[in-house]
This record gives sequence, C-alpha cells and structure tokens, in this order.
Amino acid sequence: MMGRVLVPLSVLVVALLLGAGSAWWMVMHPPTSHRLTIGPWRTSTDVGGENAGMYLRANIAVTGLFALNTSEAVYFFAATDDIGQPLRAACSYAVAGKPVAARWWSITAYGDDNFLIPNPANRFSFNMGNLETGADGTFELIAAPTEQPGHWLPTGGGAGGFNLTFRIYNAAPELLANLATIALPSIRAIGSCA
Repeated sequence: MMGRVLVPLSVLVVALLLGAGSAWWMVMHPPTSHRLTIGPWRTSTDVGGENAGMYLRANIAVTGLFALNTSEAVYFFAATDDIGQPLRAACSYAVAGKPVAARWWSITAYGDDNFLIPNPANRFSFNMGNLETGADGTFELIAAPTEQPGHWLPTGGGAGGFNLTFRIYNAAPELLANLATIALPSIRAIGSCA
C-alpha cells in the first residue's frame, strides 16, 4: 500500500519541481528574437512591443521595468564595461558619450537587486537636463562608490555589482529606424579596483 502511494507522490513532486524550475528559468532568462547589442549595452526591440512573449512580459514584471511601447521608449541595459568585465559596485567607471536625438534620455544606476542604489546624495540618475556637455558636445559622468568631482553617479560600494539603464524617450524616427547604428555611451573602468 505504501509503495502505491509513494511512487505517484514522488513523481508528482519531481514534476512540480521541474515545472517550477523551468518556468523560473524562462522568466529570468526569456528568449528574445530581436536582441541588439552595441558595445556593453543590450536591448530587445520586443520589450514593450507586440512581439513580447509571455516569458519576456513576466521578466519585465519581475524586474520592475514599466516598459512603454518601442515607439515611445527604448531601454538599453549594461552590466559590463567596454571590455566585457562585470560592473562592480566597488569600482569606478567613466561613462562618456554624446546626447542622442530624442525628446528626453537618462542614465540610471541600479543594484544587483534591480532597485535604485540608496546613497546619501539621493542621486540615482542623470538626464539630458542635468548632465552638462563639453564644447565638443560630449558628456561624462563617473559611476563610483565614493563622491567624485563633476557628475557623480553613486554605485553603493560593497562586494556586489550594479547595472546601468540608458532610457530614450520619443526617439527621432531616423534613430528608431536605425537602432543598431546608435552611438551609445562608453563605459570604461578608471583607477584601481579594490
């Protein structure tokens, strides 16, 4: 009698674990057919679009991204620097580029948990309105654990990592039509990293 109950119960438990595990994996690593990588930045034109499948939509819900339609906003994410090294909260990085043709854009730092990084300056991002450009039209901000001169974006420090999100709202039609050719900011490690 006990064997008749244990075998089906064991099969049921294994099936539930495999089902829940594979669903979690697919939500956290959703397949995308329109992935685009430019230097350290990556995006999917499926995010916020009609082609987003159920796993991508679930991933967006879990990570907390409120994704607008691609014609309204494009989101680029970077978790590595220009040479492919993971962004570390204890290190300093120069993020430099030129403004993009859009109504509004911003660069925001997030912790490993995909939440804003708490810091005493209450500074979480820079945007086209508060990031000054030089005479050559370029901007530079420093993402670092300790306060830096100029445009400082706190990374929180510690042993974990962080990531950057570059949001582009109401991009110019020619930019949207040629997303693969957009010039996105470089992310270069500076100084020594403890």
